[in-house]
Amino acid sequence: MQTAQLLVGLDVGGTKTAALLADARGNTLAQAVVATYTATPDELLGTISRAIRTVLAEVHATPRQIQSIGMGVPGQVDPATGIVQLAVNLNLQRYPLGPAISARFKTPTFLENDVRTAAIGAFNHLRQTEPVQSIAYVSIGTGLAAGMILNGRLHRGHNGMAGEIGHMIVEPGGVRCNCGQYGCLETFVAGPAIVRQLIAAVPEMQNTIRNAGDVYAAAVQGNAAAQAVVQRVGQHLSRAIQWLVMMYDVEKIVIGGGVARSGDAFLDPIRQELAQLRQHSPLAAELLREEKLHLMPPDYNPGLWGAVQLAMGGGR
Repeated sequence: MQTAQLLVGLDVGGTKTAALLADARGNTLAQAVVATYTATPDELLGTISRAIRTVLAEVHATPRQIQSIGMGVPGQVDPATGIVQLAVNLNLQRYPLGPAISARFKTPTFLENDVRTAAIGAFNHLRQTEPVQSIAYVSIGTGLAAGMILNGRLHRGHNGMAGEIGHMIVEPGGVRCNCGQYGCLETFVAGPAIVRQLIAAVPEMQNTIRNAGDVYAAAVQGNAAAQAVVQRVGQHLSRAIQWLVMMYDVEKIVIGGGVARSGDAFLDPIRQELAQLRQHSPLAAELLREEKLHLMPPDYNPGLWGAVQLAMGGGR
């Protein structure tokens, strides 16, 4: 593989970094996941470099064959300059991550916020089967945020923070959020919040519940406390979906992230709440139809494929 022009997509997270190597047509050549080290910017650069070199080594390619690199990064990103303004989970503040990677690999590097990058990937995935133009991609994992594609283009907002619905206050005076406010949506529906709510209700389960998936499994097995928690999560998320549809009138709400991997156990309480909204409101019945909701397939990583799209130039 001496002349092929390769694309690298990266999904950089606080604990792990995933890399995907694709050819110019978007065919997968190699994938890898490495642990993320964030003590210093140099350690993070080392993590990203290791991920890139790992996928290159799988196909016996060299950095010279890389045409461009796309990268999704958690936090506030300036895509025009490649500067990460603030990424708490990566221990970065006003750091030129894009230029630093470009200098190391002598190739253009494009950065975007990770959820917005995943929105690009989700949009391109849907476009393979449906001629959609506007979607909201809702990512539910350690945190909660939405990425908006409107009229076929990524909507970043004035400060590049459009879609941060996790920090909309739903219960004033509630649990303190990492953002400093109290009662944010994220404090009810993100993975750690789901675990916290069940353990608060049943303290003796603290040694058996490790993540949100365990809570949903307990609910399926008939645990009443877990069922109450997932029902509450469904209520909050159904309202968030309603907000997004009413504000942006998107064609699809696409749901992904670690919590969503519980599949129907996760989705059914949301469907139930949306069905009630439709029953009581002709407007909801029209705008919140059942087919509006789309769950991301567990074997498709929208963050990685969105990063590949950034490398292709399709996310700008």
